[in-house]
Amino acid sequence: MALQKLSLFQECFGAVEGETERLENAPLSRLNAQSLKYETSVPQLEYMCLMMENMVLTKKLKGNVYAGFQKFSRAKNVLDRFQAMTEFSQVHIFGENDADMDPADGIDYIALPPKSELMREWFLVIDSPMFKSMMVAFDMEGFGVHEVEEGRKFKGIKSSSPAVVKQAVSLLAPHVKKTTTV
Repeated sequence: MALQKLSLFQECFGAVEGETERLENAPLSRLNAQSLKYETSVPQLEYMCLMMENMVLTKKLKGNVYAGFQKFSRAKNVLDRFQAMTEFSQVHIFGENDADMDPADGIDYIALPPKSELMREWFLVIDSPMFKSMMVAFDMEGFGVHEVEEGRKFKGIKSSSPAVVKQAVSLLAPHVKKTTTV
């Protein structure tokens, strides 16, 4: 599938069963669920991603990490974590090329074409033999709607199903520059 038309949200949302839950006031244990459909805002997405990132870092997982921040500039605040992951895994970050990124930092940066579907999606996919997990969230409002960006609303899924992760990887892997066979 062409990168311009690729949407993890559209391709993977139906693969997760269940009703869509609102997660704004959900307990942390719910955010750690193996599988769920949700509507939420930035803080809950940050927590889900942090838990997934911690698995790569603490378990020193070998494999591939695919992340989409909508814009490269949105990755700047957590770039040190992703650079640390490159010690174990191949790391691929997708986003609008709106900031200078260091091509020598071990991360594969994939600039999204103009009007790409992925510019509206925030995602993290971890594909290693020991751990498979993914989350994808569609930005329902876009940037600049809220005075505080943490209030932005997203709809998405989280899954540890090997089949759902495999589906996400099969869509992203053709667009990366370097891969590791796991």
